[in-house]
Amino acid sequence: VKSGKRFGKLPSCTASELRRRVEQGEYLVIIDGLVCKLNGFIDKHPGGPLSIMHMVGRDATDEARSMHPAEVFESTMPRWAVARFVTDEKAAAQASYVEDLDLPYSAPRSTLADGSGHPQPESSSAADLDYAAIQRDYRQLDDQLREEGMYKCDYSDYACEAARYLGLFAMSCGLILLGPASVWTYLAAGVCTALLWQQLAFFAHDLGHNELTGRREFDMVLGICVADVLGGLSVGWWKKNHNTHHIVTNDVDNDPDIQHLPFLAVSTRFFESRYSTYYRRIMEFDAAARVFVSLQDKLYYLIMCFARYNLYFLSWNYLLFSDFAPYRVLEMGCIGVFFVWFSWLVSHIPT
Repeated sequence: VKSGKRFGKLPSCTASELRRRVEQGEYLVIIDGLVCKLNGFIDKHPGGPLSIMHMVGRDATDEARSMHPAEVFESTMPRWAVARFVTDEKAAAQASYVEDLDLPYSAPRSTLADGSGHPQPESSSAADLDYAAIQRDYRQLDDQLREEGMYKCDYSDYACEAARYLGLFAMSCGLILLGPASVWTYLAAGVCTALLWQQLAFFAHDLGHNELTGRREFDMVLGICVADVLGGLSVGWWKKNHNTHHIVTNDVDNDPDIQHLPFLAVSTRFFESRYSTYYRRIMEFDAAARVFVSLQDKLYYLIMCFARYNLYFLSWNYLLFSDFAPYRVLEMGCIGVFFVWFSWLVSHIPT
């Protein structure tokens, strides 16, 4: 955000004042040296409210830049600026100014010391990390990638991908509708369908991140056509879930992408029956969880055979009960279309 007359007139805000205002219920996020108050925007945020909540009291400049087009910084974010952030050199090197506060919507980040953070060399610890140096190196790498054009979309690659998707879809339908009635025919159709859904997941991922055209509405609607109509899964649910994952990656209390109790546990911290800020409930490590987790290395592939049904459940749970589902009606209609065409196709398989 370029500083100008408007920003020059903004009052200053210190780290202590930031903490006090956050404790009073303000959603304050630091972006490019500006303190943005997002209480009035949080329910309208396309990426979901938790993506903002987990950055309250933190410098979110790099996270925001990595997930938004340039025009958001030039036109949208400056509207929410209420102060200029000022602090001393020591405080400026902090990743968060409210990490020790008991915030109901975001638990403190996991660290190496508690056994749940990212693995790091033995010579370092969470306290030894130089946040300012990490931020500087990251920005240098980001600038280098931009200069080399690595962020520019190559649409010819997507044309090839679309041809492959259509081929797999045609093979699956052709085998079921026109192929000989045999077990091998339907197994081959199942393999084609599985490959189609798996490959479509990568395309839907790019669309959910608005990385195809950079136009949020277009990419989102196209993502719904891909994920909801062809796969029966809510891209809106995925976007809310996945954006949260990117902000608090692999954090036991905050990241829904690693919260799989009672079937799987990726950290011993889950043995403590942790509270999930995403699902807003205690993840009980009960008797069933003890059994499943003790056998998770043996049951993994069996559990994954039923994983897609869990995604269907999560999609409908989001669309029916989530307080944030901006494309609720469109997605429910498109998933309904999926079940109609898929049920019709499967009905041609002899029982």
